[in-house]
Amino acid sequence: MRITCVALAGAVAVGVTAQAGSGVFEPQDFNITAALESLSIDMSALPEPTDTLNARSSYAQCSHTCTALTILFGAHKVLAEGATAYSNFTGGYWSAQQSSLRPSCVFKPTKTLDVSTLVLVARLYQCPFAVKGGGHAAWAGASSIEDGITISLENFKQTVVASDKQTVDIGPGLRWIDVYKAIEKDGLSVAGGRMAPVGVPGLILGGGISHFASKRGWACDNVASFELVTASGSAINVSATSYPDLYWALRGGGNNFGIVTNFKLDAFPQGQMWGGQRVYLEDATPAVLGALHEFTVSGSIKDEDAAQIVTFASAPGIGKVSFANLHYAKPIANAPVFSRWSNITPIEDTTGLRPMSGMADLLNQGAPTPGAYQTWWGISLKMDRQLLQFVVDTFYEQEATVADVEKILLIMAVQPITESATKAMQKNGGNSLGIDPGNGPYFVLNFNAAWNNKEDEPKFHSVIANIIKLVKAEAKRRNLDNDFVYLNYASEYQNPLGSYGTKNKDRLVKISKNYDPKQVFQYLQPGGFKLVKDAPNPNTPNVSLAMGHEL
Repeated sequence: MRITCVALAGAVAVGVTAQAGSGVFEPQDFNITAALESLSIDMSALPEPTDTLNARSSYAQCSHTCTALTILFGAHKVLAEGATAYSNFTGGYWSAQQSSLRPSCVFKPTKTLDVSTLVLVARLYQCPFAVKGGGHAAWAGASSIEDGITISLENFKQTVVASDKQTVDIGPGLRWIDVYKAIEKDGLSVAGGRMAPVGVPGLILGGGISHFASKRGWACDNVASFELVTASGSAINVSATSYPDLYWALRGGGNNFGIVTNFKLDAFPQGQMWGGQRVYLEDATPAVLGALHEFTVSGSIKDEDAAQIVTFASAPGIGKVSFANLHYAKPIANAPVFSRWSNITPIEDTTGLRPMSGMADLLNQGAPTPGAYQTWWGISLKMDRQLLQFVVDTFYEQEATVADVEKILLIMAVQPITESATKAMQKNGGNSLGIDPGNGPYFVLNFNAAWNNKEDEPKFHSVIANIIKLVKAEAKRRNLDNDFVYLNYASEYQNPLGSYGTKNKDRLVKISKNYDPKQVFQYLQPGGFKLVKDAPNPNTPNVSLAMGHEL
């Protein structure tokens, strides 16, 4: 007889109960079978685990896991390989690399208890798994997996505004455009993602740059609490007062500590904003860089409601262009903080009044449609006007080396990390990112390439790696280098967690071992950036010195 998983009344913690701040979260004698039986699961109805020494590497147990999940939850929550729904799911990732992987099955939980059960079942059979929120990552395996189980959080789409409108509960199956549209009805917003299709969980757990950063910090700094399913199957509420060490770790530490099933975010009143994109020709570049530099070092301190992103690219038939995305949290056009931009003549201007959802839609215009091959890379440097010029010159010099390679885009985005933002990041005990508030301001560089031919991947990896090598060398020469790598921009060849500094990395490792002593989220969930390894792909792309630069 098949016995389905029955939700216990009021159950939010399963398997093991731990007190906030206790020294040991999962006891040494933790019994997975007993934990599953505590959920009213008849273990005799499930396949017998095979004693396979190489289960983790061979994925031998995953067929048993898929069978067990189907028994427990029904075929409507488990997509089998070969089914149309399975193909639609695997083909629905943002990048072609992620879509190329084929899990043994796809599990679609609908409540936290389902996720708790999945973690225990995966541990029982030693079957690796991936967790997909929005799936807005470039490299294969970030939130997809070959032969293991992919957990899709798409059914967690709650948006619940608190009665006092101070917080809002949002689910990890949402994209930021969904969040903004839902809470704008209440005249609210949150510090979240800036592009419409980006998923909620990855952005927050990786830090989360926001238009409201100078006043409120990044997205991770504005989480009141997390509902987290841990390796023991326990679902716990993590906040500054309950599990404060884990609360610190989740704000920037990625997917290393569990699966988040709810984010309670700080909300604030927000109506129409002013902003949009202005496009400039090459001859305006010096003025564009001057305006960007002045905003970062002084303008953002005078007015914390402003934000800027400046992107550089080459446009067919036009040449070198820059795109200034300007945003202001108040419904005021051309506020004084943007005065230098008002003196630069654009060839296109979309600025105007919009809600945050409109801003998110606008910033996504021109982005590649899902399904292309993608690569993202990120670094950070200390803000300096001359270094900015070197960065732009180097980008265009190296971009020319792949001018004849068919591409959808190759861009470089410059994003300030203002002193005001680094100070706002210190609230609630600070986050785990390791950005020194006393050593800025900084700027983040995001390199993004998109193309259609798989065989061209090494070319784009190499050209971006070369740009970074040249820029980092020059920054070090000028004493303007900075270690921080933004996790949500990092490529599979980078190590963002290591860039947080030895002290923060060691603390993250300690917290991981306390709440996950068997290291389930290091080994059974191998995707993403892990504490137990450096870069996910240790095979650094070939780079060469070019265009007269010497290292």
